[in-house]
Amino acid sequence: MLVGGGYGSAPMGWWARELKALGHRVSAVFGAADADRLFGVDDARGLAEPLLVTTDDGSAGARGRVTDVLPDLLAEPGTHVYACGPMAMLRAVTAVARAHGARAWCTVEESMACGVGVCMTCVLPVTWDDGVTRMTRTCVEGPTFDGAAVRWDAARTGGGSLVPADCLGAPRSVR
Repeated sequence: MLVGGGYGSAPMGWWARELKALGHRVSAVFGAADADRLFGVDDARGLAEPLLVTTDDGSAGARGRVTDVLPDLLAEPGTHVYACGPMAMLRAVTAVARAHGARAWCTVEESMACGVGVCMTCVLPVTWDDGVTRMTRTCVEGPTFDGAAVRWDAARTGGGSLVPADCLGAPRSVR
């Protein structure tokens, strides 16, 4: 299951071709604020079945958000969801996927100033396999993460992230 929001839909046609070449069945939901902001729909046509489109204003496809139609497509056990789009959408897609027993892989759209992990502009709180939350560089360790591991409570929708108090290296008050 591919889920793209806004320009996060742009790589989904490529991903659909890759998954199909590996023998997987592919379905997709693409959404945007309006028809002018939809990307990749034509590229994914014929690769994803079904291919659903949503727009906030109803100018293309169904009126609403990708998460409005997603539950109906997650009936098959073991579904993997691959999502790219705004942070608020990724958070919501992860919640819907988890509620339906699916795993969500989220490609985040953080600003990556240097792209090599030095500047720490793109850090995101992620809980690693050892159970410890770390401010993780999306340009090096990502940009795709298991949505269940991302600390969405601390990820800001406008970019940048808060450092959770239980995060490795978080500031501690000194008394």
